[in-house]
Formats: sequence, C-alpha cells, structure tokens
Amino acid sequence: MSELPPYEIREYRAGDEEAILETFNRCFADVDPNFTPRTIEEWRWQYLENPSGWRIYLAITDDGRVMSQYAGVGLRVLLEGERAHFSQAVDSMTDPAFRRGLKKPGFFVLTSYPYAENYGGPAPDKDPIQYGMPIPPAWRIGKVHCGYQMLRTETKLVVPADGGLTLESAAGVEVTETETWPDDLDELFARACEPFGAIGIRDRAHMQWRYRDRPGFRYEVALARANGQLVGLAVWRAGVFDRSDDGLICDWIVDPGRPDASAALIAWAAERTRAAGRERLVTLLPDTCPEWLPFQGRGFRARTSSYFMVIRRYTKRYDTRWVYKHWYYTLGDTDLV
Repeated sequence: MSELPPYEIREYRAGDEEAILETFNRCFADVDPNFTPRTIEEWRWQYLENPSGWRIYLAITDDGRVMSQYAGVGLRVLLEGERAHFSQAVDSMTDPAFRRGLKKPGFFVLTSYPYAENYGGPAPDKDPIQYGMPIPPAWRIGKVHCGYQMLRTETKLVVPADGGLTLESAAGVEVTETETWPDDLDELFARACEPFGAIGIRDRAHMQWRYRDRPGFRYEVALARANGQLVGLAVWRAGVFDRSDDGLICDWIVDPGRPDASAALIAWAAERTRAAGRERLVTLLPDTCPEWLPFQGRGFRARTSSYFMVIRRYTKRYDTRWVYKHWYYTLGDTDLV
C-alpha cells in the first residue's frame, strides 16, 4: 500500500473493539506461531471491566479499520500513601499494511503522543508513571521517541518444587484456600503496603477482576491466618512464563515481620505445583523488596529472564531511581500470567 487512506488519530469509542480485535489478532498471529486469538470477552475484561480504567488511542481509517493502537491498562496504586494511578503499556500494534506510505515517525509514535498528553501527568488526575515489558523493537522506538527508560532487567526466583525448599517453622499459621475475598483483606493490605512507596492496590474490586473474572484462566488463592488474623495472601496458577511451564506465584502480600506466614504460603504453593505435575515453583519480585533475600534463604535461586521493565515518566517528582527503589510489583501487575 503506497498511499495511506484517510484516517484520524483519536481515543477509543464504544464499538471500536471489533475492529481493534480484527487488527490485533491478525498482527500477532503473523509474528507468533503459538498465538491464540483474543476473544471479545477477554478484551472487554482487560479494558472495559478493569476497575482502574482503560487508556486507548487509535489510528483509524474513515471506514473503520484500525491501523494502529497505543494502549494501556490502568492500575490503582498507593503512591507515598496517596491514591493514584499507574498504567501498564500493552497491545501496541501497527498493521503492516499501513507501515508503508508514512514518513517516520510511524504510527506507534504518533498514537503515543496524544496518549501521553491525555493520560500522563501528575497524580491524582493523571498517571505519573507508565510501565511495561516491551518487545525489543518497541523498546528501541520507545526510548528514542517516547521517553522510555530502563528500570531493571527482570530476574526470576526459581526453586524445585520437590525437595528444594528450606522453610522455617510455620507453627500457628493456618493456610486455607478460598473462592471469595475475606472481609479483612483491606486490613492486611494496609499493613503489607507500609514498606513501599508505590504499590498496586489489592482491594476486593481489583482482586476479583484480576483473578476471578478473567476469562479462560483459573487462579488458586490461599489465605494465611494466625490466631484468626489474616497475615498473608498468595495467588498461584500453573502456566507458561518465560518459555517454561511452571507453578507460578502470581501475587504475594504478607504482613511485614511474619516470616512464618511467608513460609506457610510458599509450602502451599510448592504443594500446588507438585499436584499440578510441574517441577519448578517460580515468581518475580523486585530485587529491592524485603522478600527478595528471604526467598533465596528458603531455597529459591535468582535466574535471568528474557524480560526487562521500562517506565515512561510523566512527572519530574518520581525519577527512575525512585521508582526502582520504592515500587513493589508482582507477576499479577503484568499481563504475563
């Protein structure tokens, strides 16, 4: 296609999703032989049903074909104790048929400009931080044209599920699985978030959306209690992460100073992993968080991964060093699991 058809760059409007999915499924099928087409239910869950909201800009032709998309998934956070939003960059794409006929910069960059202007900025009205784990081409373009900055190369924590753990006593801690969210979840989160300058809010609305309402996925949730008090919560599932099919700790919030709760929840996750026929238990945590070294003391080993985290800052207040040091996240804060 040597000439581009008439088009506009604008925010998502109700009804655009069918055209978005048509382009999305075609683009990603071309580059991934194992790609499974996304359904309209999955798309609506990720964007429209997200309690933290959506961010989407499109380049779209006059006859309704989506040429390109720059999109984000909102994440409500506590930022220095105040409510704010981050956004995760996901699903950016440009239809190869429309890459020719447009001078640089391309649609990836052109759609990112109004995205940044509309959604990026100081809290609480806008997103001070956008984050993501881009593929290399998106990273190369983003660091030149969109202000992407490297936060860290991701190191996963890995342990054999059978015989690889050395756990301290968890006497007095009871672990139970649950299908619902406990009434004292907010109380646990209020204690668990204290060490962190930035953390995604784990309230009932978020946890229900992320781990119970997602189409096509099953997550197991465990609660750790001591003398009736909720002291920890873990989310697990079996699945592929970083090209390996393992048991995955997807979310992790534990009362500070309760290593017995951590030990009990790790033991539960290891048992779940063995029962699912997987050999390894894997998780991903920031190397600056308090659990990083204790996990390794229990037998986990740090291993390189193929992922790296980048951020796009929309305010000078939170520079890359601050975000690196103070932001706590888990696999569940990404779209990888």
